[in-house]
Amino acid sequence: MKNNKKTIGILGAGWLGKELAFQLKALDFTCRATVRQPDDVAILEQTGIKSYIIDIKEDKIFGDLKTFLKGLNTLVVAIPPGLRKNPDSDFAYKVRMIAKFALVYKIPEFIFVSSTSVFQDTFPITTYSENNIPNSQSNTGKKIIAAEEELRNWYPNATILRPCGLIGDDRHPINHLKGKTDLKNPDMPVNLVNRNHVINLIIGLINETIKTKVLHAVSEPHTSRKDYYQDAARQRNLAPPEFLDSSKQEGKIITSIYS
Repeated sequence: MKNNKKTIGILGAGWLGKELAFQLKALDFTCRATVRQPDDVAILEQTGIKSYIIDIKEDKIFGDLKTFLKGLNTLVVAIPPGLRKNPDSDFAYKVRMIAKFALVYKIPEFIFVSSTSVFQDTFPITTYSENNIPNSQSNTGKKIIAAEEELRNWYPNATILRPCGLIGDDRHPINHLKGKTDLKNPDMPVNLVNRNHVINLIIGLINETIKTKVLHAVSEPHTSRKDYYQDAARQRNLAPPEFLDSSKQEGKIITSIYS
């Protein structure tokens, strides 16, 4: 029986992209993915997901990007900026290269996984929705803003998805914060999102049950860091972290039109 569903390409099958590929495959989508290691190719192809080794460098894309892109209905770009290891990396140029290739292959739908780090922490705390203009003054935030602007210039119909800090069953900040003392910013609100929530939003965009050009992803309550992480520790029988008292704390609250 012919599969009439869309063909989806995931450029960057990391912790988010790989699970997205598995869930799309389970929904009977034809799915392709890119990775950087041969072992990841084997893992994906065992489940019937065609995979390509593609590495995006500062000024060149290595790998068979043309075959990966050919015939896609939707391209999901979920590549990390890599700005912690290389603060001078030109992330915007990487996004421009991808967008130009996507235009050549006339891919109708482009979903770019960005970040809520495009918004500045403030005192007093500011609430940001999809209608707010990115205003980050950090190096990382400015570079991601530049990447979003580059994408809009080349691909005006692209959708920008901005997840908060990603968490999941096997990835949670409490695993690093357990038992620590003298942590700062106890009252700063938490901005986190479960990976499955992000995947559900991407699937909604692919199925066109969600129609928007900018979308925030947040699923966890905006409780204080102290309350959230101490409660997370108790739930997991871990030593709770201890926080310093602080009078002036910068932060932000991210809201989403799809909660």
